[in-house]
Amino acid sequence: MRYLALVLALVLLPIRASGEVVQFCWTDTTWDAYDRPTTVTRCRVSGTIIDYASEYEVPLRLYPAVSSATNGTCWYWRTAWTGWEMITRYSDGSAAFGFDSDGTPGGPLNVDVTYPVCTSEPVGALPTDAMVWDLVRDYIHQIPEPALNPAVPWGLTGAETHLGLTPPPTFADSIAGPNGGELEVFGSVAAITVDWGDGSSLTLAPETYPLLSGYPDGAARHTYEVKTCEEPGSTPRCHPSLSSYPLEVRYQWFVQWRIGTEAWTTLDVPDTTATITY
Repeated sequence: MRYLALVLALVLLPIRASGEVVQFCWTDTTWDAYDRPTTVTRCRVSGTIIDYASEYEVPLRLYPAVSSATNGTCWYWRTAWTGWEMITRYSDGSAAFGFDSDGTPGGPLNVDVTYPVCTSEPVGALPTDAMVWDLVRDYIHQIPEPALNPAVPWGLTGAETHLGLTPPPTFADSIAGPNGGELEVFGSVAAITVDWGDGSSLTLAPETYPLLSGYPDGAARHTYEVKTCEEPGSTPRCHPSLSSYPLEVRYQWFVQWRIGTEAWTTLDVPDTTATITY
């Protein structure tokens, strides 16, 4: 009978746990009697904190969410889908996320961001961040579309290559904030960097954007001094290591938001780039 009772307890435990409400799960460290650290998944379950050996032992499906804790803005687990989806998880616990704003898991992800894992109980989700990403997702997803003369894929050694580009205009929008007040978002391309692929680069400020007219008078121009060959270094005239130049154009974004008359908050938006084999 003692063995039968033990088996019943093992069977019933997961059933009872699955009926609980897991509110938050984060990563924490416990210490044994010999001061040896152990990483645990710590969850607030129906108001009580319970430790699990890993997130896989939590008896409910977990979704990533973004919040703030003692280690700043961070990610944690919860049982309700929040729109945040994990793209890459790193060995230090941090992870890259995309925000899916269409209301169902598995949709297209907008701009990705990286956060460390929460190491203490989160204070709650940040719906404002999600709303800001939703407002700016189409705008900041734009990538550079440069036009070259001579045209891709062939440039001419010793002659100028001209680059033409039309960056997107300044963006501004507003909607009702999550707790009342007007949520304003402002964004722009703060700088454009052209890496010609041969060790030379050019950084352009917004006041120079009208000068990116391309051939023949545009400000972005460069002369390649060494030809590239299908087999690098096959002749003394060929570049020793490149069969083509990786020409990269990068948009550096500057996005801010605020609610009502609060101070502006800067949103960390990754650069968008276009790389051309030239």
